[in-house]
Formats: sequence, C-alpha cells, structure tokens
Amino acid sequence: MPTVARVSTDFYAVIGVDASASGDEIARAFRSRAKQLHPDTNDDPDAALRFNELVVAYGVLSNHRTRREFDRTRDGSTPGVAAMPDRADGRASTAGPPVARPTRWTRRRAWTALLAGALVTVLGVGAAVLTWQLHQTDARRHTRFHPVTAVRAGDGDITFATADGRFVRTREPQQHGEGNNAGPTVAVRYDPANPTHVVVDASTFGRDITLAIVALKLLIGGPVFMVLGARRLRARVPTAVR
Repeated sequence: MPTVARVSTDFYAVIGVDASASGDEIARAFRSRAKQLHPDTNDDPDAALRFNELVVAYGVLSNHRTRREFDRTRDGSTPGVAAMPDRADGRASTAGPPVARPTRWTRRRAWTALLAGALVTVLGVGAAVLTWQLHQTDARRHTRFHPVTAVRAGDGDITFATADGRFVRTREPQQHGEGNNAGPTVAVRYDPANPTHVVVDASTFGRDITLAIVALKLLIGGPVFMVLGARRLRARVPTAVR
C-alpha cells in the first residue's frame, strides 16, 4: 500500500490550539498570537515571517473545506491507491479511487474565469483600500479625540466630564470590534470641539486583521483565475458543441 506524505507545517501548532479546537477557539487564539507577532509591536527580526505564517495558517483553518483537507493530509489519510479485498476470490485489488475527469475548458468557461478573476481582483483592491482607510480614520480619531471613562445613565445615555470641567450627557456610541463590557462604565473618546460626539475607545485590531485577510485572499485568487482564463484563451480553446 502506498504511503502518504504528511504536511511539513502543523497549522494548529502555529496558531497554538489543539486539532479539536472549535472555529471560535481558533479565531480567539489567532487574534492573541497576531497581537504578539505583529511587526508593528514586535521587534524580533523573525516576527514578520512568523506573522505571515500565522496568517496563512488561519486562512486554512478558518475555512471548513480547507481545514478538512488539511486534516486529511495531516493525519496521513489522504485518499490514495489502496489494496481492497473486492474480488470474488477474496484477493486484494490495487484499484484506486475513481479518477475525476479533467475539466473541459470551453471558450465561454475561459472568458468566465478571466472576467470573474478581474472582478475578484477589483474587489480585493477595494477591500484593501477600505481596510487602510478605516485604519487611518481610527488612527486620526484616536489622536484627536480625548479618552474618558463615561457612566451609563440608562435609556442608552452616558455621562462624563470633559477636561475643561464641562458635564456632558449624550447617547452611548454603538460598539464595534472588541468593544467594552456591559458594566456601569464605558471607555469612550470625545471630540473636544463637540463633546457630544463620542466613539468607543476600543481596539479595532481584530476587525483590521480580518479585513486584511479577506483582501489578501481576493488579491491572490483573482489574478490566478485571470491568468488561467487568459492562458486558455491564448490556447485557442474551441467552442463546445451545444
């Protein structure tokens, strides 16, 4: 019986979870590791390489299909040629699993791959730009707005005192990202020019890294489909007979 080569990198070990971990456990462990290894906060010269490896590992394990395929490869259970006692005389047959027919590339399919790849690439660029704009907006707001601990006053309102002694009551901002808890106080930032304009003083790292992963997947997948479709068109793919 042929042997199956195992993968050289254990993505579970990279993220720091067991193979039985749930999707939520993997996401939490990924965010924790990403904060430790992000090149902006880690001076280790190997941090960037380890961070990229972490992103790749999460990209595989966060998708049900790719995680299932990785588990099969990791366990050495990828289907291959196996000796099965399926003959009438009890002797083993070495026939492997049915071989899938190769995809029949028509001109229409090639054009579909090319155009879909272009669309996915545009979406990837848009996601990357959106991620950067959100990050820059949050950074500017974090610099300009003043932090303060507000008290929840009920009916969705909060109260706090500004740095110059003014008492402000306004609506509690909607929480995004990792947010604050549901206790009696909430950390917010207010605009000195308009103290009633407040935002939650919370980390958006989880949101930014998630959007960055989505953009990366789109920017990788889009060009792949474009190149595949273009190559098939250059090969003068015949139109399928209807």
